Amino acid sequence: MISLNFKGKLESKRLACGFESVKRIKRVDKNILINGDNLEALKALTHEHKSLVDVIYIDPPYNTKNHKFLYDDKFKSHASWLSFIYPRLILACGLLSEDGVIFISIDDNELAHLKLLCDEVFGEQNFISQFVWQKKNKASYLHKKVAKMNEYILCYAKDINMAPMLSVENSDESKHYPLNFKNNPEKELLFSSGHVEFKLQDSLIKAGDMSSKTIKCNLLDDVEIKDGKNVNDFRMSGGWRYTQENLDEMLNNGAKLSVSKLPFRVKLIKNTTKAKMMNNFLTKSNSHMPTYEDANAEIVDIFGFEAFIKAKPIGLIKTLVKSVTYLKKDALVLDFFAGSGTTADAIFKLNSEDNGKRKFILIQNSEKIDKNQESYKKGYKTMYEIMRQRVDLACAKYKTDFVEYKL
Repeated sequence: MISLNFKGKLESKRLACGFESVKRIKRVDKNILINGDNLEALKALTHEHKSLVDVIYIDPPYNTKNHKFLYDDKFKSHASWLSFIYPRLILACGLLSEDGVIFISIDDNELAHLKLLCDEVFGEQNFISQFVWQKKNKASYLHKKVAKMNEYILCYAKDINMAPMLSVENSDESKHYPLNFKNNPEKELLFSSGHVEFKLQDSLIKAGDMSSKTIKCNLLDDVEIKDGKNVNDFRMSGGWRYTQENLDEMLNNGAKLSVSKLPFRVKLIKNTTKAKMMNNFLTKSNSHMPTYEDANAEIVDIFGFEAFIKAKPIGLIKTLVKSVTYLKKDALVLDFFAGSGTTADAIFKLNSEDNGKRKFILIQNSEKIDKNQESYKKGYKTMYEIMRQRVDLACAKYKTDFVEYKL
């Protein structure tokens, strides 16, 4: 495996150690907000949440020339973006459950480096996909050479063999099963009027032997077929997979009966749903995926003004969480770059759609808001205050609550 070396790597790796002396975040059956540096918060969670987190989504600060790192990393000379993210990924990996999955939003600047770093931390064999997300409705021409329309989301499993197939929708399938079973004792089944679909012309089928070389089956009553259905009740004798009671119950739950040819033996059609594998192209046209413009509209709708810039849209995070937890609706989700708290809204919305009981842990530090920003003028002094307000409003809407820790 190719290992990514960078200045300060050893020092940054050491930052992921020594969590024994850090404050403990207790396990509770509630949502959790943590106000503090996420490196220390991840250590605090490790005590009682190791291998318990089902999904991690993070949107770390991108390594642009305009960004200033406000996280305390205990070292100054090697405060590169890679040194910053490396220990946090190590701790995140330890918190993931054995079938857990992590999603990491990123842009062009650190995509290649982050991929190599994740290969090292999570194992390159556990790489699931690089999602492409359409971030804008219209192209941005700020770049001198190309109009950029997308960002990326790296996805890794804790163990690729245990992680679920990622899915956000089902496909319907109809499977045909023979009712006859030669090893069972001979009994009678009653087929009620209109309950059997015949792919035959209107006719009258006389009672008689409907057996094959291996299956013994007798029609005990004449059957009149009209418009593809049996007009009258009829009985058949043979060895059956189901009792009369079991068959009637399946029919009441949506199963159907079918006959396609003569001599006939009735087949059972079960309508089943199967998870459909999602694709990694998250766009307006392909999957109705919202963009930054939609996220800005969501922020204004919640706060009454643009309280946060470059928030991810609710629909994006909801899709990612659903893709892992469609069969595990009591999952625990962690976001340790919580920003404005979009992940909380996404989980509340997803739970309301599928009656889930997912819980979240959000971590956000007290990064100060610039006095020139509208949020400061509205009374918000830190990023944590914005996130907490958003979660407060969401909890009131969905009638739930959270516990809060300050580190």
